[in-house]
Amino acid sequence: MTKSKDHELASDLVLGVLAPESYRAARIREFEDKEFAEKVAYWQNRLAPLALGGSVTPPPDMLDRIESAIDRSGEELPGTVTVRAGTGEWHDMGPGLRVKLLSRIDSLQRQTIMVDLAPGGEYTAHEHSQDEEIYMISGDLLIGGLVLGPGDFHIARAGRTHPVHRTRTGCVCIISQAID
Repeated sequence: MTKSKDHELASDLVLGVLAPESYRAARIREFEDKEFAEKVAYWQNRLAPLALGGSVTPPPDMLDRIESAIDRSGEELPGTVTVRAGTGEWHDMGPGLRVKLLSRIDSLQRQTIMVDLAPGGEYTAHEHSQDEEIYMISGDLLIGGLVLGPGDFHIARAGRTHPVHRTRTGCVCIISQAID
């Protein structure tokens, strides 16, 4: 085994991530091989602070450094658009109703929006010139007698009327719909 493989095995042994048979073999090797035992001791000392469970206060600029690294790694792939959480512009559309445009395809007369409806909020009844798709992210949405919750997906077919949308707790959802 190479020295780096020995270190990897010793650290895995100390971390407790080895399969039972590999664990037994590594423990025997630790007992029989002085150099390997030294590597195990090294990793026990190196990783000991993790076992103490104390809290560590990160440097004050840590979050900024992480966000900066994410921004640098957020290069767009050719032919794609990414809308990051916390970006984009919310538009007030009525009492307790905000909308953020995620995508618009004028040639198809179609758009995808994120909707944030405050607790107790309503969205008026409306007709559909195209299928309308709703994907629930959080909260509840009542459409007539239908209740939608997080993870639910709903389609209202073209030519139908959607009754009033209401929410008790507030909701956030993604809607793909016609641009009317």
